[in-house]
Amino acid sequence: MRHPAHCKGFALPTMMLMLTLASIAALLGLRNLWVNEQLLNTQTDQLRTEHKTEAVLPVALADILGAAINTDGTTNLRHTAGNNTQSHAFFPASMAEYDLLRQRLNSGACSAGICAPNTLDANVTKASLWKAITATAMPVNASDTPYGNNTAWYWVEVLPSGNASNTTFIYRITALANGVMPGSTTVLQAIWVRNTPTTNTGQWRSWHVLHD
Repeated sequence: MRHPAHCKGFALPTMMLMLTLASIAALLGLRNLWVNEQLLNTQTDQLRTEHKTEAVLPVALADILGAAINTDGTTNLRHTAGNNTQSHAFFPASMAEYDLLRQRLNSGACSAGICAPNTLDANVTKASLWKAITATAMPVNASDTPYGNNTAWYWVEVLPSGNASNTTFIYRITALANGVMPGSTTVLQAIWVRNTPTTNTGQWRSWHVLHD
């Protein structure tokens, strides 16, 4: 039985149309897979970066609780005010040392991750502020975290509470970490307070990721 000529004429265009639609469907499917993969990679990198900033917090706390003398017998300048000829930043143990620290830091700047702000600046809760001043932060060494050098930093703002005779310092810790993907950065801020002015035990009072 012979088919009409007009049926043969429609067969090729119909097949090509079906192949075109199938190709478009396949391309859309591949695009959706690529988009989903990119979203998954972004979410994974974000979680990894947040975990990295969390890992910085105990490193910063260990820095705060350090001793004036290192285990090898050398002086730990981060816990020693020194004399008037020195200009290093340190963690103060009294209001007199805190005032000295503020003088060295020009009443607001940070140095080697130690800050002594003289006013409460609303910008300290914005991630962009800390991203712009990583040169004043304390870098986290590869030996302290498994993420490598030059990937995470922290600052400790020393805030006095109480009176001159019974001062308890509050420590606001800001951790910043870069992710693997370009432009991926997480800034985490937490507050740690000593139980008493001289104890090495304390409590975490807050924890939140900063945004702009």
